[in-house]
Amino acid sequence: MKVKRCVAVLLAAVLLASVPGGSAPAQATKPQDIVKDQSKDAIKITADLVQIDAVVTDKNNKPVSGLKREDFELFDNNKSQLITHFAYEVSEAKTVAEDTEQLKSLPRVITAAQVKRVIGFVVDTLHMKPENVYRTRQMLDDFIDNKMNPGDLVLILPTAGGAGLFQQFTSDQRLLHRAAGKLRPFEFSNDTTPHRSLNTGLPSAQTGMMGPRMGSRGMAASGPRAASPPLNKVDPLEEYDARATLSTLNNLIKSMGKLPGRKLGVFVSEGVRIFQTETSSDLIETTTLAQRANVVFYSIDPRGLDSLSLNASDDPGDQDINDFMSSKRDDFFESQDSLNALAVDTGGKFFRNNNDIKAGLNDMLEENSAYYVLGFQPEASKWDGKYHKVKVALRGHPELKVSTRKGYLARTEKPKEKPDMDPRVAENIEAINSPMVRRDIDLQLTPFVRDNEKREPILTTLLHIDASRLHFNQVDGKYQDKLLLSGFMLDSSGKAVDTFANDLTMNLLPKTYESAMKQGFLQTRELTIKPGVYQFRVLVREEGSGLIGTANNFVEVPDLKSDHLALSSIFTDSGVAANSKDAQSAGQGNTLSQRRYPRGSQFQYLLVIYNATGDHDNKTQLEMRTRILKGGRVIFDSKPRSPQVFEGSTSPSRIMTGGLLTLGPLAPDDYTLEITVVDKLRKKESRRVARQEIDFSVE
Repeated sequence: MKVKRCVAVLLAAVLLASVPGGSAPAQATKPQDIVKDQSKDAIKITADLVQIDAVVTDKNNKPVSGLKREDFELFDNNKSQLITHFAYEVSEAKTVAEDTEQLKSLPRVITAAQVKRVIGFVVDTLHMKPENVYRTRQMLDDFIDNKMNPGDLVLILPTAGGAGLFQQFTSDQRLLHRAAGKLRPFEFSNDTTPHRSLNTGLPSAQTGMMGPRMGSRGMAASGPRAASPPLNKVDPLEEYDARATLSTLNNLIKSMGKLPGRKLGVFVSEGVRIFQTETSSDLIETTTLAQRANVVFYSIDPRGLDSLSLNASDDPGDQDINDFMSSKRDDFFESQDSLNALAVDTGGKFFRNNNDIKAGLNDMLEENSAYYVLGFQPEASKWDGKYHKVKVALRGHPELKVSTRKGYLARTEKPKEKPDMDPRVAENIEAINSPMVRRDIDLQLTPFVRDNEKREPILTTLLHIDASRLHFNQVDGKYQDKLLLSGFMLDSSGKAVDTFANDLTMNLLPKTYESAMKQGFLQTRELTIKPGVYQFRVLVREEGSGLIGTANNFVEVPDLKSDHLALSSIFTDSGVAANSKDAQSAGQGNTLSQRRYPRGSQFQYLLVIYNATGDHDNKTQLEMRTRILKGGRVIFDSKPRSPQVFEGSTSPSRIMTGGLLTLGPLAPDDYTLEITVVDKLRKKESRRVARQEIDFSVE
C-alpha cells in the first residue's frame, strides 16, 4: 500500500470522530479468556464475564480498604453467585500544596498501562442557565488544576455541540482548560426549551421515568401522575434538545467502553424533562448502555438551593399564580428525576441542593479513590438476552455502604462488520486515533514557535525516535531497517492543515549505528503558520517487526502582531555560551535537539519576548521567573529578575533573552523548565503575563 494512501486513511479516521469512538465491550466471555494481571493485581475482562465495580464507604463517606473476597455477597436476579475474581484498585488523590504556586503540571500523554481513571464531563449547555454554565467552568478549572491526577484521561463535552480539537480524551491540562473555557450557554428563541420557562401552557408533567416518584430513588412525590402527555403537546424543540443530550451521553459511553481504568461520567445539568418530551425509553437505553460498558455516572445540578418560590425571572402571564407555581414545582421535580435515575441506576449519586457545586465533585473523587472489582460467570442457562438485576452486600458490616451499578444486559453484542482493510492499516488507525500513546517505539514530539524576518510565526516540529528497540538486520557489514512515518496537524476546528508520510530507509555503517543506538534519530518539519491552536499526531511503524510508536502534542501559536505579550518557544543548547553572538542562533541548528543532559552539567535556554510595553524612552519593565518542575512539583524557583537583552533585539517589540541553567545535583529523571514573563507596564491582566515551558531529561 502506498504511503500517501496510508496517511490519508489515518487522517480520515481521526477527522470523522469528534470523540474517540468504539462500541461498548460485550458482556460475555469464555472462562479461559479471563486474565489476571499479576503485575498490577487488576482484573482484565476480555468479554462476557460480568464485572461489577463496588465502592465501599463508611458513615463519613470515606472509602474503606482491607475487605476480602469472603466479605462480599453478590446476587444476580436475587440468586447468590460465586465471586470468581476479586481485586482492590486505588487511585490516590493528589495532596494539594499549601502554596498555590506549587500546583502541578501532569504528564501530557500516557499509555494504556498508566491509565487509572477515565472521567467524562458532559456539560448540558442545552439545559442550563448562563450563570450556571460559568459556575461549571470554574468547577472544571479547579478540577484540572487541583484534583486531576497522573493516570487520568479526561474529556469535557458540551451537549450543544462543539466538535474539534478540544473534544477528546486527554491527559493534557492545556487542552482541558481550553475545552472548559469554550463552554458557552446555548442561545435559543423558544420559551419552552430549557433552561426553560415554566409557563408552557401544558398540563403538569407528573409521571417520571420508572413509576411513582418515591420508587427506589427516594424522590418526593408531588401528587397523582398522568398516564401520558396530551396529544400533540410535545414541544418539538424541547424534544430535540432532550434527544441531543441523551445522544451525547450515549456517544460518551461508547467512547469510554473500550478504555481501561475506572470509568466515571459526570453529568452537569439542570435536568431533562423526559416525560414531557416522551424520551423515557431513551433514558432507559442510556442507563443500560452505561451499565453494559461499566460506566458509573454522577449527576450534579448546578442550581444549588432552590426555594421553588416566585422570583423576578418568573412570568406567570395571565395564568393563575397557584397554577403557575404548581407547574413550576412539577417541572422541577420531573427534571430532577432524570438526573437521579441516570446516577442511581449506574451506581453513582446525584448531588443537588448545594450552592457549592465543587463539593459534589470533590465527594465523587474521594469516594472513587478506591474501589473493589468483583467478577462472576453467569450460568449458561441464564444468558437469556434479558436485563438482570445485580446486588452486592457485605457480610457482618452493617455500618458500611456499598454502591454499584444496578444490573446488566445478559447478551453478547454482535461485532460490527469491519471494513475490508489491510490489518496493519487498521492497527495504525486505531493507534494514532487513541487518546493513549503506543510506546513499542519510544517517540518524543516537540513543537517550536519563533518568527521569521516578516514577523510571521514559523513552526518547527522535532520528532525524536529512540532506536534502542528497533530490529536492524546486518547485511554486508551494514545495519538496515525501514520505518514508516506518517502524521498530520489539526487546527482548533479539527481540520487538517498539514499531512506527511514518508519511508525512512536506513543502511548504516557500524559507527553510525552505534551512535544511533545512543542518540536516536531526529526528524524535523518546518512551516509558516497562522496564529491559533494546533495538535500534532504522529505514528512510526517498523516495517519488519510491526512495532508502533505514537506521539501527539499541542501548541498555541501566538499572534505576534497583536498587542498581547507573547513568547517564542524555549530553545535549549548545551553547547551555546551565554553571549550575545551565539544567542542569535535561537531556534536554529542543534538548539532544537539538545533535550537530554548529563547529571551536573549545564545548558543555556533562549527565547524571544514579543510585544513588550515601553515607556517614552522605549524602556521596559519586565520580570522573568524560572522554575523547574518534577512530576508536577516545583523543585527550583528563581526570584523574579529583569531579563537580559541579547544583541539583535529590537526593544520593546522583540527582545531576545535567556539564561544559563546549572543542573547540579538533579537526579536522573524527567523535568520541566518553565519561564514566566510579566510586563509591569501593562494594565490588563490577560495581556501582561506570558508563559512557556519545555521538557528535558537528566541522564
